[in-house]
Amino acid sequence: MKSSVYILFAGMVVLLAACTNTSKNTILVNDGASLPESFNFSKAGLKVVTSFINKNEGTMATLYGNEPALQAAKSGVNTTTAGEIFALFTWKQKADDHWFGANIPGYLQTVEYVKTTQPGNTVSYQKFEGKTLVLSNDTLHNQERIRYILSQKASIFP
Repeated sequence: MKSSVYILFAGMVVLLAACTNTSKNTILVNDGASLPESFNFSKAGLKVVTSFINKNEGTMATLYGNEPALQAAKSGVNTTTAGEIFALFTWKQKADDHWFGANIPGYLQTVEYVKTTQPGNTVSYQKFEGKTLVLSNDTLHNQERIRYILSQKASIFP
C-alpha cells in the first residue's frame, strides 16, 4: 500500500511538471534577413511581383516593383515605360530552426534596383551588396542583370 501511495505521488508530480508553461511568448524575428533601417525600403511603397529559389546557389529572392512595374510584369510585354522601379532582393538560404526541412532567408546578399526614366526610356541599374548594402562598382554584367529582372513575370495571386 505504501508503494502505491509513492507511485501515485510521483505520478502527480510528473503530471504537474508537464503542465507548467515554461515557454516565453516571444516574437521570432529573422534579424539576419532584415534590411538596414537606413535603407528606408518601407517608404518606397513597392509590392511583391514574384519570388523564386535558386537551389544550385542556395539562394532565395523576391522581386518588388512599384505600380507601373507591377503592371508591366503582369502584361508580359517586353517594353519599358517611364517610371518603373524594380527591386530584387536576394538572400542566402539557411535551415529553419523551428520547422524541420524548411529553409528561410539567411543573410542578405544583394539588392538590385532597375529604374526607367522618361527621356528615351533610359534604364538605370544599381547593385548593393552585403549586410550593410554597399553600392557595387562592378559593371561587368549590368545589362544581363537588367534583362533578367525586366523579363520576370508577375506571380498570380488569388
